[in-house]
Amino acid sequence: MANESPSSGKGYTAPGGEYVAAPSEQDVTRRQWLARFFWATTSLVGVGMSLPVVGYFLGPILRAGQPTDVKLGKVDDFPIGVPQRVEVTLFRVSGWVTEKTRQIAWVLRKNDGIVVFDPHCTHLGCAYHWSDDVKQFQCPCHDGRFDINGCVIGGPPPRPLDTYASEVRDDVLYAVTKPQRKASCRSAKA
Repeated sequence: MANESPSSGKGYTAPGGEYVAAPSEQDVTRRQWLARFFWATTSLVGVGMSLPVVGYFLGPILRAGQPTDVKLGKVDDFPIGVPQRVEVTLFRVSGWVTEKTRQIAWVLRKNDGIVVFDPHCTHLGCAYHWSDDVKQFQCPCHDGRFDINGCVIGGPPPRPLDTYASEVRDDVLYAVTKPQRKASCRSAKA
């Protein structure tokens, strides 16, 4: 057998003629086994302890942007055919900061269902109001006007009012906090 180097991974003959087994052929000593066991256990404990820390830092980032349901009130509290301004308090979590914000919506209960309007004009995002004397939503910024169904009837707004998806559960109205564009607009005067 030729004289191999110790780093070749094969057994070799040491000077003096004694055969030395390759590291893979050697028996693992008790000290080596305990050292390997210690480091493997320490690694597992370290990984186990770091997972909650990683989850703490990544959790808010992964949850950000998810719409939430908001309770707007009992269905019977909204009269049929008259838009009602509803204000709710939300606690928004953005990363590690929790903010208390007010959310406003306009709720219109009709005979065939309920529509929840976003409170911002579709022109430049100004807050509009319901004018009971002319039966329309009016935006004071640039004289945008919408009928009771949210359809544009005057001014510069490019599209109907945005709405919130809503749902009635146990006679209570809930809305999702993320507005959506109204798909179509059929104008019906109230």
